Amino acid sequence: MSLERYKDSSHYRKIFAQIEALELVEYIKHLDEFGYVVIPPEKVAPDSFQRRLLQAGLDVHERRTGERIDLADIETARLAQDGSGFGHGNVLPDDSVFQEVVLNPTVLALGRYLCGNSAMLSDVLFAIKQKDATLTHPLHTDQHGTPPPLPPYAQVANVTWAMTEYTRENGPLAIVPGSHLKARYPLPEEGDFLRDDAPVKAVPVEAAAGSLIAWHGATWHGAYPREAAGLRLSLIVAFTRVYMKPIRDLRNSLSQDVLNRHPPEFARLVGANSLYPLESLDKKDMAESNRYMISAGYNPWA
Repeated sequence: MSLERYKDSSHYRKIFAQIEALELVEYIKHLDEFGYVVIPPEKVAPDSFQRRLLQAGLDVHERRTGERIDLADIETARLAQDGSGFGHGNVLPDDSVFQEVVLNPTVLALGRYLCGNSAMLSDVLFAIKQKDATLTHPLHTDQHGTPPPLPPYAQVANVTWAMTEYTRENGPLAIVPGSHLKARYPLPEEGDFLRDDAPVKAVPVEAAAGSLIAWHGATWHGAYPREAAGLRLSLIVAFTRVYMKPIRDLRNSLSQDVLNRHPPEFARLVGANSLYPLESLDKKDMAESNRYMISAGYNPWA
């Protein structure tokens, strides 16, 4: 099924107008062709915001584990616990800077281009990676559990904020370019891309600190083990289509005060006004939520 027929629509034009305004057209072409894209820091946020985000991530780690890591020591630090690292899920309530991330125009444009104007957040996860030879992430897709053949449009999208530099030695993302067009999940024997005789080869995705790395939910990807000392920090903003089950129950993790501090689209992103699961039979509320959800059935960009 070609997606071109759906581009002559108000839904697509709304998203693409934002992409043009952000000067992201060439990046979107790369995303369409190869299934992933790197957006440089200057198109994302100023250095002052990047520093706030780094510190907020380290503060989350300290609150949840008791371990303090100084910002100045990231390139030499090692976690007290052995292993490849930590993934701190649903950091959205922990600091307002994470809420600002999900409303960042470039982050939103990427998430909505892939999952439609009705896209919802699935998780906001802070990840720390350290030196470890273990292959923790063989090739997979983020649409695991979706039976083949996969649709040509993404059902989930990953927009990762590279908080520190991504290099081959730092344990970057591994991508199989163009694999989103295969319309299937990698077979078990295709997972280990590091084997000398690996049937599927991946490439490292290198990016400057402060970049966004976004990919289609059906793109085959994994992660290289980190070879260098120090820590790799990243914030994973996962989007999903409005009809899919999110990873985290975001709407029940945020106070009404937090929702009130942000524009209505924030509440919509976290599913605060989602139709399902039903919590009331208020016909007025249901009519609005239903209209928003049903529209996604007409167009991949709705």
